[in-house]
Amino acid sequence: MVPSRGFQSRQVYLRDARPRGAFPRRAGDRARHRRHRGVGSPSVCTFLKWRRGLAAERLKVIDPGTFGTLALPGFKLSAFRWQHRDINLPRALSRALFHGNATQLSWAWSSATRAPFYAPYTGFHVELSGGLTVMNYNEGFNSKMTDAEIADLGRRHRTDVLLAGMQLNFIADVVRGVGALKPRVVVLYPPHEHFHAMMGAVSEPWPSFAEAVRSRFPEIVVHTAQPGFELAL
Repeated sequence: MVPSRGFQSRQVYLRDARPRGAFPRRAGDRARHRRHRGVGSPSVCTFLKWRRGLAAERLKVIDPGTFGTLALPGFKLSAFRWQHRDINLPRALSRALFHGNATQLSWAWSSATRAPFYAPYTGFHVELSGGLTVMNYNEGFNSKMTDAEIADLGRRHRTDVLLAGMQLNFIADVVRGVGALKPRVVVLYPPHEHFHAMMGAVSEPWPSFAEAVRSRFPEIVVHTAQPGFELAL
């Protein structure tokens, strides 16, 4: 996206939880940049401070469990929790061992030893100085999130632009989430395209997600993000 000028004047790296084995390289290296600040849950910030050596003054703690809010230069940031789909890790790792999949085993070891897997799954809501709002719901569109949880989130946060993860067979869950949050624009993206390919997980075709949302909500503008995608607001 191309945000407002006030938002561009500061670079803040928002860190979701439970990365797929790449947390230290992405979060640590970016937040070390002199213009960057790291924002995350208490457990994520503790991890970055003690395991990656980031100075405390470069980290901002926000608690998704209490719908925490931070006022930052050019925008207001709020955090919320979402539920992840069920994953049978023992089964997946057993299959990796049986088939000798070194890539999967390397991922498992890196994730278990170099990432804060105890951290909460976190989404972010951004309100820019001009009033425009953007919500990154991440992977929360799945069968674990109840209608009541999504409706409560919609009551708490007005959303103009919704960044929505699309994956596996959760088309109906994306549609009901869009219905509860009522954005003007939806940007669909695959949060773990290459990771799922590595694990042998197959998703519905990406156009099917977009067409389902357009069919149910013709008044909403729907985009499917591809590499290099930009949205002028």
